[in-house]
Amino acid sequence: MRRVKQFVTLLVVGAALSLTVLPASALAQAGVSYQIPPDNPFVGRAGAAPEVYAYGLRNPFRFSFDRLSGDLLIGDVGGGTSEEVDWIGAAWAAGANFGWACREGKQPGPKAATGECPVANPVEPLLEYPTSSPGAVIGGYVVRDPALSGLVGRYLFADFYDGAIHSLRLDMADPDDELTGLTEASIGGFGEDASGRLYIADLGDSRVSRLVPGLGPGTLAVDNLTGPFSAPVAVAGIPGDASRLLVAEKGGTLRLVVNGVAVSTPFLNVAPFGLTSDGERGLLGVAPAPDFAASGKLYVYYTDAEGDIRIDEFRRSTTDPNIADPATRRAVLEVPHPNAGNHNGGTVQFGPDGCLWAATGDGGGGGDQFDNAQNLGSLLGKVLRVDPDPPGQGGAVCRFAGSSGSGPTGPGASQPSPDTTAPILRTRTRRRQRILRLGGAIAYARCNERCRVSIGGRLRLGQRGLDLRTQTRLFTGPSAVRMRLGLTRRAARALRRNLRRGGARPTVRVGLRGRDAAGNPSRLARVTVQVR
Repeated sequence: MRRVKQFVTLLVVGAALSLTVLPASALAQAGVSYQIPPDNPFVGRAGAAPEVYAYGLRNPFRFSFDRLSGDLLIGDVGGGTSEEVDWIGAAWAAGANFGWACREGKQPGPKAATGECPVANPVEPLLEYPTSSPGAVIGGYVVRDPALSGLVGRYLFADFYDGAIHSLRLDMADPDDELTGLTEASIGGFGEDASGRLYIADLGDSRVSRLVPGLGPGTLAVDNLTGPFSAPVAVAGIPGDASRLLVAEKGGTLRLVVNGVAVSTPFLNVAPFGLTSDGERGLLGVAPAPDFAASGKLYVYYTDAEGDIRIDEFRRSTTDPNIADPATRRAVLEVPHPNAGNHNGGTVQFGPDGCLWAATGDGGGGGDQFDNAQNLGSLLGKVLRVDPDPPGQGGAVCRFAGSSGSGPTGPGASQPSPDTTAPILRTRTRRRQRILRLGGAIAYARCNERCRVSIGGRLRLGQRGLDLRTQTRLFTGPSAVRMRLGLTRRAARALRRNLRRGGARPTVRVGLRGRDAAGNPSRLARVTVQVR
């Protein structure tokens, strides 16, 4: 087992974890219990922890992957200024910097004026909202349940304290934050089953509920599962079995739910392994392995009697499929956390690459006082990504198909060729448009593969040029994505004056480019739109 010593935090509802990071070259000598994916972005970089996948986060308590696109969505709990929701393709997140503590949301962060700021090309939040007193964003899931009319393709999130569940459009230019009409205070986490149905764990009222259609499109109601439950904090689906769920209870019990009814005998109890559940501590997360039906493996995330964070592996009993065998426990990762009881994090998820992902807070206190978020040698304030199988076991090391990697690979790992083929971008743009009425220039775009499309350009008024509002959207097919090169207020005023006074004929120069998961750019598509 690898003991990582350094301050690590994974927030629920923010603190300091002490961890020591071993260099990649020392892995084979350390008795490690997991492998480093060879395409992790900082493998082989001097002074960087190879587990780190992305950085610059404050307290990313809950994150998830879109089951359709594989995109990564994070609810990063803010300080005194902003709560934020981040959205990025999982492959594109490699090496990404989310900006904390130079920024909080889109605002200057507590270290904005220091030597480590500004950061280069920080990830822009999909949404930020002011932190109330108190406030803590709880990230959810992208809706893929067709029964939830008006919400399919939108992202759900809530705030732990006010409980109102919101939905967002996955559109950086206009996320269209809308209420769903459902309020459930003290939500510990959202969950998704194998068929895409969504759930919430109500920590305060000890209820687990399925999200069902409300009174109209875009609204939600709940259908409570049959318990009893005690302080449920996380819900996870069983891969390949839509009838079963696992519910993590803060006090240490893992419960199996079959067809909406909790099995009376606990599936697992981690309390005998030394669990502390005061404050924000406890059993905080669970992730069944993608091959759970065959391997019976699952991974639990909890705080032990010393306050340290543990990720342990267990296996389903060979004699009773409704329980796990405690004797199969294998410690995967231990993160000493002796200095504070809060900011323990808790989300573990398997990504679209088959890797095990976790997200850590910045070490607690205020303003990233331990200087972890921008420090690549620290596991705090990061997204972490590992293969939980011990070296030499489990076949090929998990990785994104077709992505390039550097540094060592684990025993038996394959090393696919880098993807160097540029995507083919096709666009459709009307050459004459009512730009004021549309709020900008409209174009439609599609690639011959999954790609992220960006649109940019300028409004031309004679010799004068004005920048317009750019947009980036993900194309997953088959339908083309609708892009809008939006008018800024300044551009709208100038265009309105120009049209009113009969000035030079205005045009909009539009440029579109696609980029695939490996970062290959398409050719730039350009078009000039006449303003009607």
